[in-house]
Amino acid sequence: MRVTAALGLVIAMTAAYADVADHPTQITDAELFAAMDLQRPGLDDVRAAVEAEDWPAAGQAWAAYFRARERPTPHFQRDTWADWVRAAHPQLVQPIIAEADAIGAGDISHGPYVLRVEGREIMWLENPTKDTNYVSAVGSQWFLNPLGRAYLLTGDERYAQTFAWIFDSWYDHQDAIRAGQGGLGFDPMFRAYYPGIRARILADNYYCLAPSDALTPELHLKVMKQLLGCAAWLYAQNSPRYRRGNQQVAAVLGCGIVGLVFPEFRDAERWVELAEQRMREHMLDDFYADGGHKELCTQYHKTVLRDVGYVALTAEANGREGLFSDPEAGPALERAYEWLAKLVMPTGETPALHSAVFATDYAVHLELAARHFGRGDFAWIAERFRARGVAPNQKSPFALANYMVAPPTDEAPIPEPERPEWLSLHLAESGFAVMRTGWEPQDRYLVAQHGRANTGHAYPGALHFIYEANGELVASAPGSPRSYRHPAYAYCHTTGSHNVVSIDGESYPNVNGIAPGGTCELLADLPDAWLFSGAHEGYLEPKDATIRRDILAIKDGPVLIRDRVEGAEGHEAQWNFHSPLAMTVRDDRSVRLSGLADYALRPAWPGEIAEVTREERWAAVLPRDCQPEDCGREVSVLRWHKPIDPDGARFAVALFEGDGAIEPLGESVFALTCGERRWLVLFGDEGGRIEAAGVAAIARCACVEFAGGEPTRAWVFAGTRLTVGDRRWHSSDEPVTREL
Repeated sequence: MRVTAALGLVIAMTAAYADVADHPTQITDAELFAAMDLQRPGLDDVRAAVEAEDWPAAGQAWAAYFRARERPTPHFQRDTWADWVRAAHPQLVQPIIAEADAIGAGDISHGPYVLRVEGREIMWLENPTKDTNYVSAVGSQWFLNPLGRAYLLTGDERYAQTFAWIFDSWYDHQDAIRAGQGGLGFDPMFRAYYPGIRARILADNYYCLAPSDALTPELHLKVMKQLLGCAAWLYAQNSPRYRRGNQQVAAVLGCGIVGLVFPEFRDAERWVELAEQRMREHMLDDFYADGGHKELCTQYHKTVLRDVGYVALTAEANGREGLFSDPEAGPALERAYEWLAKLVMPTGETPALHSAVFATDYAVHLELAARHFGRGDFAWIAERFRARGVAPNQKSPFALANYMVAPPTDEAPIPEPERPEWLSLHLAESGFAVMRTGWEPQDRYLVAQHGRANTGHAYPGALHFIYEANGELVASAPGSPRSYRHPAYAYCHTTGSHNVVSIDGESYPNVNGIAPGGTCELLADLPDAWLFSGAHEGYLEPKDATIRRDILAIKDGPVLIRDRVEGAEGHEAQWNFHSPLAMTVRDDRSVRLSGLADYALRPAWPGEIAEVTREERWAAVLPRDCQPEDCGREVSVLRWHKPIDPDGARFAVALFEGDGAIEPLGESVFALTCGERRWLVLFGDEGGRIEAAGVAAIARCACVEFAGGEPTRAWVFAGTRLTVGDRRWHSSDEPVTREL
């Protein structure tokens, strides 16, 4: 009779569990335990209490079981993690504790959004400015990250008590939060990827804090109900189909982590299988062949690596083969990590590509990738940043990726660091051309963008460039504030916020929310010179215009930027330049930039410039300036204005260290002078013949350097002939690129 009654109870509970995804905030005790396999070892007391429908006793039994349970774990073990972090990554300790202390003092926030807290009452329903960061606070719950880790580092019960206070209050306000929506007009808790992030953070904290008496049996059950609700809802939402973009990866993260860390749930295995399936699909379909995520944004590239990596690490920590070892996803992951490594700047940041910031959290990813793929070059780049002794950052002082650090294993040790083989390179599929003269802060770095992204996080700034020299950023990028509703974001998302040519001060249009890219027509890296040539048609439809750009960098000399607007007669073109350095516009319309070193921007044809304007605009995080407020400090913006005549508009600008001069010797020939050094640059455009000042070439571009009036070296790009004076320096049957 007892067996029959128990069986009937289980059947009834299982039937009720089938609807959990429809009411994830109102899961009953019966539904929670019906979702579990109570026949698993160690759950005898839980099962007995459930069969007796003694839910308080079942909660006590579960709490006792989970406190004592040793495996599975997240990607780290709570009894060894603190000592290892103090030894291997001591720079992470104080930021974790400081953030946890701030939360205990009532600082519950995300970016510019701050929840009002009075005493111990948290105003969960308030969002007076309708800031979307409200979602990150009440839905994703990013702010909870440090509490469990601070508890492991200190053993201080205050952190467990803080978690219990906040989570218990939040849990009891769930339905009211969903009903009020913070004035946003959508569910801030069960929508998109929010439950995926929340589940990961709750699982992490719950595992760290489980030994504490601050987590009562009632709270244990509330956490488990929330984890169940998140996983069940996410599975229902994401099992039907693959969806492009980073958000689905963050969503199925929750399925993967809940399934891996809580195999007591009956559906744990299928949750994990869904997470790994979707993550595998994203690695294969949402990344270019060169490893770049198709959103072309370093931040969201790393977001996907963070979520995929967290699941892979947790799988391996529990004896399951993870995506690092997957025959298809593994190589794709390695390429994605390599893409990051290839973009690292000499000062130790990844650049602010599209809706990203200059950031250093790549170091966490490269350390993990170094040991999983045996890459000494990854280890070398990560070690160079760690030598600073500061915590990796993203949009806030303490990057979320820092919570991924974990000890290497015997199977995956960190390899001996090896200096990377590459300097300059072309990430052709994603569309970034990179020049790097070395890895020291004083080295030069230039990245030019021509790729087309697949997301609204992409900016209409094709052919934009970022330039660094002498340990400082000279030409900056707009990047992004932490809040996409901050007024700065609208400006960052414009053509005029980039180092490009714009028309009529307007942005070229997105197509279905996607900013068009351009094409790379020629890219060449020679020992002492680098050339990028490209074009884009973003203005073709609204202005009937095409914009072409050449960037020639003499690696120990000036940088020449040449732009041409074809079409758009009767409109105005603006040449835009953004720099965090002090900017002075001189009477001759050239510009002095002052920082750790001095630089000069010298325009050819200054008489054609109708107007020079200068302004201060928001900047996103600048290197080593981790966003103390929502936006970084202001940068100086220069705009040279020119009318577009029947022949279009032309700009040629030389960027010198110190000072120099540019002299146009025709439409496509320029003499550059800096001190005792002089260069003659000839552009053949379609590879035709061009000559000036005793130099003749059939080439896309040729550059000859002179010293004391004598030619000393030259570079020819896609050329067949180069003659200097009466000497033939280069002759070939097919166009070649070489240094002479």
